[in-house]
Formats: sequence, structure tokens, C-alpha cells
Amino acid sequence: MPRISIDPGRCSRCGTCVASCSESVFEQTARDRIPDIVQEGLCISCGHCLATCPSDAVVHEAFPEGTLLPVDTSAVPSYTQVRELLRSRRSARLFKDAPVPRDALDAILDAAHLAPTAHNLQEVRYVVVQDKFILKKITGAAVDYVTRLARQVRNPAMRTLYRLALSREEVASAVHMLPDFDLVGAELRKGRDPILHGAPCVIVAYSWRSVNFPETNAALALHNAALAAHALGLGGFMLGYVVGACRRDKTIPGLLSIPRGHEVYAGLALGQPAIAFSKWILRKRVDARWM
Repeated sequence: MPRISIDPGRCSRCGTCVASCSESVFEQTARDRIPDIVQEGLCISCGHCLATCPSDAVVHEAFPEGTLLPVDTSAVPSYTQVRELLRSRRSARLFKDAPVPRDALDAILDAAHLAPTAHNLQEVRYVVVQDKFILKKITGAAVDYVTRLARQVRNPAMRTLYRLALSREEVASAVHMLPDFDLVGAELRKGRDPILHGAPCVIVAYSWRSVNFPETNAALALHNAALAAHALGLGGFMLGYVVGACRRDKTIPGLLSIPRGHEVYAGLALGQPAIAFSKWILRKRVDARWM
């Protein structure tokens, strides 16, 4: 449990720490009173109180000197710049035969780690795979999983079992994906890589199964990573088949030495794109209801 205090010589009694704390750690009983620390045990060390305090009066054990840094507002992009980043990023599946530089990977992991996590647990962990042998093994294991799944979905008895374990929509989705499953196997038999598409690097995000919303945490982290990669001139795509295989087969988690009690929740293939996307394409109209 972190120790928290308020420096009375600095506190302006503005109540910002009270208002910004999602866990009600602080309480201010009167406008001219220094806030009290009333529920220190609920603190999740998110740092909101320090990041918003105008007089730097909050002292927090989890944030020693040097860990609270000013925001460079001049470097924050405009909405137009953010929108251009978002609409110009596309899933790239054709890569140059070149590694991803280590400094770029460090920057991408830093961006991933800045993503929000439920209850500020920051429990998303990563495996960065660049070894060609392991990458080939990942592809093989994912193809084996997809091929096996296709056989099971086509088997009437297995499909009945699936209907008992899964929703009607999930079974229908698996049936709808059968042509894609077949294509994956056919591409591998032709000597192609239908899973990683020759990407020289893969980042896998995993976490404890017991943390809050691990799938969302990992997805947000690797979405950050994908945007950072795009900003650095790299390309990539999210690894749906690999994550699906990890959930139902232990081969890939074993290759990656994923610890017991943890699960793979997201994956991102990365590389230097061999072709450039010079145009962006309008999407369907936004489907939103206003209430």
C-alpha cells in the first residue's frame, strides 16, 4: 500500500486531487481545508493526483523524484494530424527482407506500455520474436490449428458438440470462415507463409488470466504499438489466427515460454513494408445511435 501525504506548505486547497481521484482516496470537508487522506488502501497508483495538482503538493511513495514529468503540449498533434495517422495506417502483409531495428522496437514497446489498463495494473507483458526458426514454428502451429478446426467444423458430430459449447453465432462464424481455413492450408502447401506473411518480427502480448479485462488491455497496447510502428515507417497486422491458436492449443505458448497462469491475448506482426499505401479509402458510414 503506497504512502500518500499532502505538503501543507504547498497545498492551495483547490481540491483538484479530490476531484481527479477515481478511488475516493482524498476527502475535503471544507473549501479552506487541506484534503484528508481517507482511503489510502484503495489507491491504484495511477498518478492522477500528482499529474493534476497545480502546486505539486501531493507526495506519493510510488512516484519518487524524477518520475513526474511535464507534458510537452507543443508536441501533441492536432486532430487533423491524428486523423491522418489513423486513416493512412493499413494492414501490411508484404515485407522487405530486412530486420526491424532495435531502437524502433524499443520505441514501439514504449508506446504499447503507455496504453491504459484496467485498474492501472499494467500487467501486459510482451515477447518479441525475431528468430526465423521460431517464426516458422509459429506459422506451422497456427496452420495446424486452423486445419484441425476446419475438419472439426465439417464433422457433423463435432459441430453438434460445438453447438452445445458455443453460441449459434460463433458456430455460424466458424462455418463462414471455412474457405479461409482451407486457403491457409493450401498456401502453406505451396511454400508460402499464410500466417505471418514473412514478417521478420512478431510482438505477442500476454497477461495473467486473473487480471481485469486482459483481452482489452492487450488489444489497446498493441493498437498503440501498431500506430507507433506506422509513425516510424513500419508496417504490420494483427495476428488473429495466432491468438486463436494460443487459446485452444499449447504449442505456441510453449514455444514462447508463456508462464503458467498467463495467456496470449494479442499479437502484432511487424516489418519494413515492401509497398506503400499512397491513398486512403472511405469507410462505411458510422453506425451510431444518439440518445
